[in-house]
Amino acid sequence: MERRVLLAFLLSFFVFLLFVRFFGPESAPPAPPADETPVAASPASPPAPDVPVPAAEVAVPETPTETREAEREQTVAVETSRYVAEFSNRGGRLLRLRLLEHTDSLGAPLEALPQGDDLVNSVRPLDVVLPGDPAPARLTTALHEVAVDGRIRTGPVRLELRDGEAREIEFRWASADGLEVSKTVRVQGGDYRMGVSVSAIRGGAEQLKEVLFGPGIENESSVGRYQGAEQGVIESGGESRLFSFAEAAGGEAASLSAQAVGVSSHYFAGLLVADPGQRYEARLEALAIPWESFEIPPADASGSRDLLVAHLRSAGASEFTLFTGPKQVELLTELGVDIVEFGAWLRFLVVPIRQGLLWAYDVMGNYGWAIVLVTILISLLLAPLKHYSYVSIRRMQKISPQVKRIQEKYKGMKPTDPKRGEMNQEMVALYREHNVSPIGGCLPMLLMIPFFFAFYRLLVVSVELRHAPFVFWVQDLSREDPYFILPLLMGASQLIMQKMTATQAEGIQAKIMMFMPVVFVLIMAWAPSGLVLYWFANNLISMGQQAVTSRIMDRREAEAGALEVAGKGKRNKGGSRRKPTAGR
Repeated sequence: MERRVLLAFLLSFFVFLLFVRFFGPESAPPAPPADETPVAASPASPPAPDVPVPAAEVAVPETPTETREAEREQTVAVETSRYVAEFSNRGGRLLRLRLLEHTDSLGAPLEALPQGDDLVNSVRPLDVVLPGDPAPARLTTALHEVAVDGRIRTGPVRLELRDGEAREIEFRWASADGLEVSKTVRVQGGDYRMGVSVSAIRGGAEQLKEVLFGPGIENESSVGRYQGAEQGVIESGGESRLFSFAEAAGGEAASLSAQAVGVSSHYFAGLLVADPGQRYEARLEALAIPWESFEIPPADASGSRDLLVAHLRSAGASEFTLFTGPKQVELLTELGVDIVEFGAWLRFLVVPIRQGLLWAYDVMGNYGWAIVLVTILISLLLAPLKHYSYVSIRRMQKISPQVKRIQEKYKGMKPTDPKRGEMNQEMVALYREHNVSPIGGCLPMLLMIPFFFAFYRLLVVSVELRHAPFVFWVQDLSREDPYFILPLLMGASQLIMQKMTATQAEGIQAKIMMFMPVVFVLIMAWAPSGLVLYWFANNLISMGQQAVTSRIMDRREAEAGALEVAGKGKRNKGGSRRKPTAGR
């Protein structure tokens, strides 16, 4: 029996390591060598050579047309309950977007767009590039006229929107060579989505254009064991695909018929999503920018930050939704984009557990206690399996001496010896006599492993857990416990559970079993606090259930023993009365 318990622990440990290796978040891929790393095209880059452009589209009219341009640079600030955005009429681009419901490492509203010097600002969301134009990137620096709800505005604009209130911002520009550009942004209070229309017309014909989102997402950059590197997103054919920096650099990230394109960090995303029924060409561009160019470089940063720029290309008017916000399942579902990595094989468990977690949060008001409540509910669901496992282990412990006697009886025989079959027959007969299954204690434990992995995936990728406090020293359930208190408590509870199981392991097996809690502590020391809390709470609940099961079995065994003693007494008394009668 002790071998089966040992195998169960080792198998669980092995499965866990495999899962973390193959299904956990990927760490940042190594950057290509410096001489192979592509650099994003600057605003003055020439048109791509592989883009055929009809001559009529680039022809300059003989007679100059009326120009439309603002006299000076001006900003448009938009304040809603969810974000504060700042647009500039220089290029009609989005400069900043601070998410009010999410914070950075200093506790300030999270800046969703990287900030830095001119190199970082060379690309901004909603930049428009005309691949077939003599100066393809001139629109990124042109001073557009600004109109709010159809009214021209010449100074700084500040819009405060109540939830549900909608406003329209239009950027207009026209050149002497007959190019007329209009970029309309529709914002609504309480919604991360912005409706965008882009038109570039010359001679009555729409020009080939690319709308950009970049560079990257998030002002801060955090990549670790449980936080994956930034990736590019392309939604095509009803499937969302994620691309690494290396894949984008190799030209692998492109689609001729895409519904969405954008960039994604571990918790946030910036997306250009086509309106229903629309499809555009899309591609991702790799962009490496030195860390010294950024506003907030990490303390140990060196080299360059690997970023991605999304391109949405259209020969006609572009109608799409700009989304810059958290990777929250409900929000992305409305966009028709699925980039939250729950895992294909575990989604059927992760989705209902997530719904339960959100419900528990509404009840408890704290995600830490919500995790505890969901753990209790899952334990109640799995209680029959756990009970069966504990009962099977208890029965195996009772017949362990008999099992050892049978094993000693056939000790030293080769596996090919025919008498080994007799040993197996005796073992099977012993199991049947005591109603014991040799895998009864292991199988239920293995069936519970998917629930652990489902919770693991949920807690690692859920933006709801980001910076969510629990109690006292645990102020971020998505990060490791800074003082390793929860991992130590989890290890102690694991050791107590092991003692309660009271296996008959001896020698090296006993040492391995005692070392297993230490191994689990080392594995979970740098895991998200929410995951360690789940495991610790599950251990406490399992200890309670195991104690109750043991007490029930003790009472039943005592009652069975009392009945057996009473039955023997009656038989003995009956035999004493019959003997004198027989003597007569």
